Amino acid sequence: MIHNITEEREKRYRYDTPLPDSFTDDELLQLIGQVEERELIHAPGHLKEDVFRRIDRQRKQERNRRLISYRVKVLAGMAAALTVLLLIPAERQTAPDGPRHTFTIPFLQDEETTGVDEWEQAAFERNQDIDRVWERYQKQQERKDAGERYLQEVKDYFTNNFEWED
Repeated sequence: MIHNITEEREKRYRYDTPLPDSFTDDELLQLIGQVEERELIHAPGHLKEDVFRRIDRQRKQERNRRLISYRVKVLAGMAAALTVLLLIPAERQTAPDGPRHTFTIPFLQDEETTGVDEWEQAAFERNQDIDRVWERYQKQQERKDAGERYLQEVKDYFTNNFEWED
């Protein structure tokens, strides 16, 4: 029907007469008669199926992309968690009157103790390095604070003991 309206408009434009926004009753009856005489152009029968098939395919692709994205995120999280577990040094837990126990990861228990001892030694050395850096930082802060206090005392001395003219 829309197709016939456009044809009708094209016919009218040929005669340089504009098509009115609304049809009169006679024009409308004439248009209905033309539609009944000639059939409208119909869409191919497979068009609807093709459109729905494409929509389904796009939905499946989007769902697969989201699933793959979720899987990658989960795997990255698992890898990060395992990395953190393997890199955390074994902490010693001591009881006041009991023997010293070490926390070890179960799959490391079967290995030789030298590997675990080296691991603990490396962790101990890292902690010592951290402590040395912290002590240097504290000394620098103390020097900075002492310098600021000295300058404040000098400023107070000059402010209280001398009169300044502007």
